Amino acid sequence: FFQCDNAKGLKAFYDAIKYGPNHLMVFGGVCATVTSIIAESLKGWNLVQLSFAATTPELADKKKYPYFFRTVPSDNAVNPAILKLLKYFQWKRVGTLTQDVQRFSEVRNDLTGVLYGEDIEISDTESFSNDPCTSVKKLKGNDVRIILGQFDEEMAVKVFCCAYDEEMYGSKYQWIIPGWYENLWWESWVNSSQCPSKNLLAAMEGYIGVDFEPLSSKMLKTISGRTPQQYEKEYNAKRGDGQSSKFHGYAYDGIWVIAKTLQRAMKYLNATNKHQKIEDFNYTNHKLGKIFLDAMNETNFFGVTGQVVFRNGERMGTIKFTQFQERKEVKVGEYNAVADTLEIINNSIRFQGLEPPKDKTIIQEELRKISLPLYSILSALTILGMIMASAFLFFNIKNRNQKLIKMSSPYMNNLIILGGMLSYASIFLFGLDGSFVSEKTFETLCTVRTWILTVGYTTAFGAMFAKTWRVHAIFKNVKMKKKIIKDQKLLVIVGGMLLIDLCILICWQVVDPLRRTVEKYNMEPDPAGRDISIRPILEHCENTHMTIWLGIVYAYKGLLMVSIAFSA
Repeated sequence: FFQCDNAKGLKAFYDAIKYGPNHLMVFGGVCATVTSIIAESLKGWNLVQLSFAATTPELADKKKYPYFFRTVPSDNAVNPAILKLLKYFQWKRVGTLTQDVQRFSEVRNDLTGVLYGEDIEISDTESFSNDPCTSVKKLKGNDVRIILGQFDEEMAVKVFCCAYDEEMYGSKYQWIIPGWYENLWWESWVNSSQCPSKNLLAAMEGYIGVDFEPLSSKMLKTISGRTPQQYEKEYNAKRGDGQSSKFHGYAYDGIWVIAKTLQRAMKYLNATNKHQKIEDFNYTNHKLGKIFLDAMNETNFFGVTGQVVFRNGERMGTIKFTQFQERKEVKVGEYNAVADTLEIINNSIRFQGLEPPKDKTIIQEELRKISLPLYSILSALTILGMIMASAFLFFNIKNRNQKLIKMSSPYMNNLIILGGMLSYASIFLFGLDGSFVSEKTFETLCTVRTWILTVGYTTAFGAMFAKTWRVHAIFKNVKMKKKIIKDQKLLVIVGGMLLIDLCILICWQVVDPLRRTVEKYNMEPDPAGRDISIRPILEHCENTHMTIWLGIVYAYKGLLMVSIAFSA
């Protein structure tokens, strides 16, 4: 149907039907629009059509085109192959970028159904008409690493220019696009793009193209007795300098399909109805038309394009994978639709990182720990402080009856030392985090260390306040009367302060207890250069009304400090 003109194609078809001899089958059909119109009308003439170049997915509708077959896989045939590739590299999260053209939209829609049934997440679906940059930005914003593209060569140049600008290339990204582009396809469009050739090639490096295999790579004899390699050699020799088409192998196998179909039909007629021959076929002979249709469906042989088998009129062919490596397309694998197997050529795929890209940003949470050397140094200093405090306590108890010691209120001194030692002890507890203790233990520590520090502070500063208050009370005695304030009264003052502490702490613990809380910070790049992001986390103790409780404690302790300063 020449010139891809619907009117001329229909006229040529009707002229052949009206003026030509009875045709047993229709062989051909390249342009999708003309082929679909002819194929839809074939049932009325009981004619089977076999195409070797019409790849549009629309023709796979057997309700609309029941008499249509094709030796070439449809555009949708790449989708099971893409699924197999995604599974091979364990990519479970992808995004799609599609040019707003029916051909590409049909493939995308079919791919969506294929992936949905296999539990592969399509995290973002983007389409564009002329400027893909907005869509590329959205893909990046949604952290899409594996991009399944459907667009022509002109748009591919624009897409990769945008990918370069957005830094969506390299070891973290994998582009999978159509593989039917012409050789050196980018050179025809790079001058019309907005980015230099160097940038374009950098973004293109490593993309994987998917397309049907023009000729089988297996070195096996075909139905013609030649291997695919022998056929190709003979074909190239006969065509000379003429232009080659990637469909020539499918046309060659198509002739064999028709020959074997007619052979099976004749064999069937000889076995069942010896009075009828295929020469008796006419456009109203529904019975013979059905015999041809059934015989076509039984096709199964090894041709130059691989195993020729039809499933609902669709060719179960071989899909090849190529990768763009240093300005060249290199074959890296193939998918056999008949066996549903994927073969990756050893060491042929080159990823720009040490391993295949991840299908999303791997976030590794890293606990920000207290430095062990720092904790060790502070612990050592704390132990020295506690040893020194213990020595002072021992000295104070041993010499409590000495006049100078006795005059300094040894009981209050002991409380100051004990309060200081409790505060020292809290340093050990505050230095313990998730690297030393479990989450449950850490949550218990939240309460324990708060109690110890609070009680230690009040004991030390409460005793100090009691001592300064007694001195203040004596020297403020303007009448200079002898005034004795015994240690028992000072102990009552300290006990009262501790009682206030206990009331606050008990209410805090009962009403709004401290819990282990994890605070997450902004992600950081991995220092080792791996394809992961580090999210620092810090665990600390917190509750619902932390500000209120701290305000109460700080107000009380601050008042105590002010009182001591005033008394002093």
